[in-house]
This record gives sequence, C-alpha cells and structure tokens, in this order.
Amino acid sequence: MPPARETLLVVDDEEMVRRLAARILLGQGYRVLEAGGGDEAVRMLQSASGRIDGVVTDVAMPGIGGRQLGQTISRCWPRVRVLYMSGFPLRRVVDEGGLDPTSPFLQKPFTTEQLTRKVREMLTEPIQQ
Repeated sequence: MPPARETLLVVDDEEMVRRLAARILLGQGYRVLEAGGGDEAVRMLQSASGRIDGVVTDVAMPGIGGRQLGQTISRCWPRVRVLYMSGFPLRRVVDEGGLDPTSPFLQKPFTTEQLTRKVREMLTEPIQQ
C-alpha cells in the first residue's frame, strides 16, 4: 500500500492517547496535527485553510466535545471527514452521547491496525450531504 498523503488532526484531551494515535498515523505516512480539545481543534481548522482532510476525535472531552466538534466540522468544513473514538462502547455513546450510530467509530483501546484501517475507511467513504 502506498504511503498516505492526507493531513489528519488528532483531537483528544488525554495527551498519551493523542500522542500514540499521532505516532501511529505518522508511521503510516499521514501528516498529523494534534489538538488537546475541541476549542483548539476549531482554531486549527480555521487557520488550516483547507489543508486538513480528516479529524480523529475523542467523543468525551471538556468544553467542545467530539460530537459537537463533528457537528461544527460538517457545518463549516463539509469536506473534512471525522472518525470518533471513545473508551465507551458505541451503543453507550449513541444512547447517552447522541452520536449517530452510522458515524465512523473506533473503540479504545485500539491497535495500530484498527486505527489505520478505520482512518482509511473514513477517508474513502463518500461524503454524506
């Protein structure tokens, strides 16, 4: 498989998880930016001028959480893809957090293979209007 060319923004308030995901994705050839929360991610998206292809975000974060971040992205940057991740199972995130059950989702903890496969799926899925 050829190296990835896309730019990803990894958003997680847990530094260790964020750095691990970023390191894995860098190893796959992605250009990776990191944000410690939703507020910082929005600022980075605003200043990136179209250079970010996808966002990998934790669902539960202080301030702007992942679900709200995803809604902002789809409204303001509709071509940017979003992969949600959580330590909670998808069913709980859907029931308690309001996440759409069809949203790209990755359960934590994840393996290198799981993360890279889910990111590739997210980036190749057709954009829903």
